Amino acid sequence: MEAIDNLTRGSDQMAYKFHGIQDVQDYQHITHIAHDVMAGMLLREGITHVLFFDIPHMFHDTCLRQAAEALGLEVLILRQSFFPRQFFSMRRVMELGHMAPRTSEAAAPPVPLAKGPPDLFYMKGVKQERDAPGRLTLRAVAQMITHHAVNAPLKLLNPVYMARLLRRMHRLAGRFPKWRDPFHHFFHTDHMAYFVQLAEVEETEPDLSQPFVYFPMQWQPEMTTSSLGGRYRDQLLALERLAEMLPEGHLIYVKENPKQNGKLRSPLFFHRMNRIKQVRLMPSHANSQTLLAHSVAVANISGTVGWEGVLAGKPVLCFGATWWSEAPGVTRYRPGLRFDELLANTATHADAEGFAGRLQARSHAGNVQRHFNRADAELPDAENADLVARAILDLLEGRVPHSFDPLEDTA
Repeated sequence: MEAIDNLTRGSDQMAYKFHGIQDVQDYQHITHIAHDVMAGMLLREGITHVLFFDIPHMFHDTCLRQAAEALGLEVLILRQSFFPRQFFSMRRVMELGHMAPRTSEAAAPPVPLAKGPPDLFYMKGVKQERDAPGRLTLRAVAQMITHHAVNAPLKLLNPVYMARLLRRMHRLAGRFPKWRDPFHHFFHTDHMAYFVQLAEVEETEPDLSQPFVYFPMQWQPEMTTSSLGGRYRDQLLALERLAEMLPEGHLIYVKENPKQNGKLRSPLFFHRMNRIKQVRLMPSHANSQTLLAHSVAVANISGTVGWEGVLAGKPVLCFGATWWSEAPGVTRYRPGLRFDELLANTATHADAEGFAGRLQARSHAGNVQRHFNRADAELPDAENADLVARAILDLLEGRVPHSFDPLEDTA
């Protein structure tokens, strides 16, 4: 399912020239074929070690990782740290964040952490406020024409169909603030039903007097859900489990990821969500920091908002694998977990700084992702390459421990 979730990136709802796979059985068939091809290549070439410079989260690298693990090969996965010029290492994806006690960490100094939300480069241009209503743009019309030219060209010659579609697009664009253009990045007729659902709550205001758990949805398919969510890549399953824990009178305020555009969000998705009586869907202008500040707890799969909750002193419920999953104040979901247990687990800012110190002590020097290396102008490429290469050799030859420990290692 992890591989299939990532393979949906090339579906007709996400790519104009899609991969042509539509039947769920065919998704399974192509995944098994890919596993066989990857395993054959690994065996034929006599490969003993497989190295990834990020969490595998595309179809091809996910299948390669799974094939290597099935063959018992040595797998090394690297992941850029939130510390400047440092990265993490692990053997398995779901080990991300697992930190068995180490005596060497006792002397690790705490890391000073600024209070307030982090500056997330990947959320540039995304606002959380009311704004002037949007309008149908030429870019949106071009996206619509591209979709039809590739998938249904004859409909472009139907003036009645096109006029109705443009009127519908115009009305829908005006229901959202101009920074939340429904058709800016991609157009698919099925996505319009998604934005119709969101438009129904766009004029509402969050009732901050109610006791609620804040649950921000994560972009999907993407690494934080498809690869790090485990079974909770199905985010509605996490919502259902959370709802089972809540005492009477508590709600779940759900805010959709502002970069989501209808992929993996069919009408059945919302029908299933609406069956959870505690869920209240938030408008796009609802401020995430305001919701976090007024919540009684934060629940998340593996996104950065979980760490924001730790820094704000909120109890945090984690469903997936992430570097902050064992931070003070974080409770991993487990069957039978009680809500009062979750609320009892909170952390101070000093606790968070102590955790950051232990985490930094487990990190390695260097940048393993291009955009971090480009942003680090003071570190020449050759010097960075040398730092990373030395760290990799030390890890492969067992001279230094991995950042994160095997899940079965609790000693």
